[in-house]
Amino acid sequence: MLTKSNFMQFLRCSCELWLVKQRPDLVPPIDPALQRIFDEGNVVDAWAQKLFPGGVNVDGFGKPAAENTKKAIANGATILLQPTFMTAKLSCRCDILTKNADGSWDIYEVKSSTDVKEEHITDVAFQRICIEEAGIRISRTFLVHINNQYVRNGEIDPEQLFSKVDVTHEVENVMPMAKKEIPRALAVLDWEKMPRLMHVMSCNDPAECEFLACYFSEFKDDDKYSIAASLPKEKLVTFIERGLITPDQVPADVMAELGDIKLPNTKAEPTLSIDKDAIRSELDGLQYPLYFLDYETQHSAVPTFDGYRPYQQMVFQYSVHVVREPGMEPEHYEFLADQPKDPASMVAESLKKHIGDVGSVIVWNARFEASRNAEIGEHLPEFADFMADINNRIYDLMMIVKKGYYVDSRFGGSASIKRVLPVMCPELSYNDLTIHEGGTASASWATLTNPAIPVDQREQLRKDMLAYCGLDTYAMYAIFLKLLTSCS
Repeated sequence: MLTKSNFMQFLRCSCELWLVKQRPDLVPPIDPALQRIFDEGNVVDAWAQKLFPGGVNVDGFGKPAAENTKKAIANGATILLQPTFMTAKLSCRCDILTKNADGSWDIYEVKSSTDVKEEHITDVAFQRICIEEAGIRISRTFLVHINNQYVRNGEIDPEQLFSKVDVTHEVENVMPMAKKEIPRALAVLDWEKMPRLMHVMSCNDPAECEFLACYFSEFKDDDKYSIAASLPKEKLVTFIERGLITPDQVPADVMAELGDIKLPNTKAEPTLSIDKDAIRSELDGLQYPLYFLDYETQHSAVPTFDGYRPYQQMVFQYSVHVVREPGMEPEHYEFLADQPKDPASMVAESLKKHIGDVGSVIVWNARFEASRNAEIGEHLPEFADFMADINNRIYDLMMIVKKGYYVDSRFGGSASIKRVLPVMCPELSYNDLTIHEGGTASASWATLTNPAIPVDQREQLRKDMLAYCGLDTYAMYAIFLKLLTSCS
């Protein structure tokens, strides 16, 4: 069976669809950040169902769910929640269907996004094709998405939380394309369980596809040799550059035709460009004490607390390293809210104890921290002046890299602190931490504040979250010292 999720996977990359259906053992595990997105989608679906009181929830999955859907319709249900429809080869589980007076039905597809996206239209087009082939007449199709202008005040108001958009015309325009692609997607389901040349040849974007590496992990060296001889030049070059095929796995005559190509892990001499005068001018403008500040935030499609909009970033943690005078060792202060309540006032009160009235506040990517400060000031008027004052003193250390004052070729053209730190301060590494990046840190707050989680597990998670945020600010301090040295 080809489900609507399978169809969307196929449109992204046939490699993804094949792996999911035939070799799920090769698919990378779901990380906490992605799992949180899935969980959030379930929450949004539940709230959207409240827009349709009296709806009949259709239980089950697959064939049992399709039978339960037929029974609900036969019993006179006019609003179906999570109904399933199946044909000989297609299957789809919809969010909401409502029956019209003329016997036709309308589709309401619920999305966690704040607007209508192109892939949403294709998603609904597949549903309509499947449902109509199952014998149900469809009249109109709607997208139900999050209204990001809604501000929670008391109980959630589903009518304000969501926007309904009639996309009937757009779906009708996409249906011919979908009908053409469905047979091609079904053909992928018949591929053998062992990866073959046809699999890698079908990849839509070999330069970026994250699934190709899973394929090549199954190939024997002899297979790679024969595959290399059969690939078009452009794809072969891409596979070599990505390290999926090594030069010794390519026939000598084919390799000679490729000319000069970029081989992975090639040891090239790094290039370094330092504008000492510009860096010195930037750093001379800083005022001590220096406060190296970083926030961790969490956001939800459905606002958790009053005064928040959907997807508004909520600060629940900060780290600050304070350097009182030039040459002094930094003092470290931190805060992590660990209770399931609005952390804004606790964050602001704690921050006010550690950031004085004078001194530069140093961040990495000022737009993010400055926006959070402004939102806290708007959310808590009693702290508005304090947060505005911090913004008036913010200095973005990232701009020294961004403006090209300090550029190392090993940054790979990026100004991300995750790329800059290992080059400038190789003694420091996020890889040594349990939590390596912000998405996982953000997803961890719901676990930390869940009283059902065992105390020892929460305590360990707390330590891991503090360590991650603490490294963010110490990393800025370490990079600052290297910049000082570079322009001396």
